[in-house]
Amino acid sequence: MNVYDLHCDTISAIWEGRKEGKDLFLSASSLQVDLEKMKKGDYQLQTFAIFLDKENTEDCFAAAKEMAELFKKELEKNRDKITQVYSYADIQKNREEGRISALLSLEEGAIFEKSSRHLQWLYDQGARIATLTWNHENDLGYPNRQGNPFKDHPWSWGEERGLKEKGIRALEQMESLGMIPDVSHLSDGGFWDVAKYYKKPFLATHSNARGVAPEAARNLTDDMIRALAERGGILGLNYCVSFVRKDWKPGQPGASMEELIRQIRYIVNIGGEECLGLGSDFDGIEEAPEMENAGGMEKLAEAMEKAGISHRLTEKIFWKNADRFLRENLG
Repeated sequence: MNVYDLHCDTISAIWEGRKEGKDLFLSASSLQVDLEKMKKGDYQLQTFAIFLDKENTEDCFAAAKEMAELFKKELEKNRDKITQVYSYADIQKNREEGRISALLSLEEGAIFEKSSRHLQWLYDQGARIATLTWNHENDLGYPNRQGNPFKDHPWSWGEERGLKEKGIRALEQMESLGMIPDVSHLSDGGFWDVAKYYKKPFLATHSNARGVAPEAARNLTDDMIRALAERGGILGLNYCVSFVRKDWKPGQPGASMEELIRQIRYIVNIGGEECLGLGSDFDGIEEAPEMENAGGMEKLAEAMEKAGISHRLTEKIFWKNADRFLRENLG
């Protein structure tokens, strides 16, 4: 079963673990995503986020530049197996030539909030998807929660306040460039501002349904799922247990197949078969899900089949919906 994954934090994990010798292509790495695991999981496309915590980063743009350079160096090591993509034509070429496609994204608007030139530079480096916030207020807008999601419990709900004026201008520049907004970390108000001001389809690369796990402010309401679907957007299923399990508490084991399937059924019921993809959040997850890492994706496919989910729908969720979205919106 082919896999398109809309979000992982692997590049940031490698960047933070440089002194430990972490490497995307080590055959026995401690990462949840590496080249061997992607090959085992039949990955066709992985979206790699440049992620940082603005509260612990002196110069967010400078750090992002370092990560972009690291991303390209990691790919160059095995360019015969995995190649960065800038357009849908690149994805097609990689598929025909048997290579995995690597798509670059941004996770935290503070990376580019200081200057429109920064956003242009990042686009030129291949960034095609971007959140406007992470878990902290920035110059662009407000997040759907404050603080550290792995330490603070219960969740603090997102602000109704949405995008600031600078955030609206950044959104307009993104639309002009062809960069797709990702609403996974935006406040509820921010979600609706994106829906209002961005005229094309957009993404929630790693969010689930609040109707199943209501404590997780990162999850989308039913109305949000419908609005995203009606626009032609995609919600990427997040495997992190705190976005999957109702009444989750720190220290509990990771998400089970049954819990992931419950999210899948709910989201498809609300938004339809075309709106759901995969957005693992691998290497940003502390409690590993039941399939453990990128190499275990066949376990999820088998669990979906046993649960009575059709092969046709499983294919849509695993890759066809994301492929359609990228074909229509990546250029």
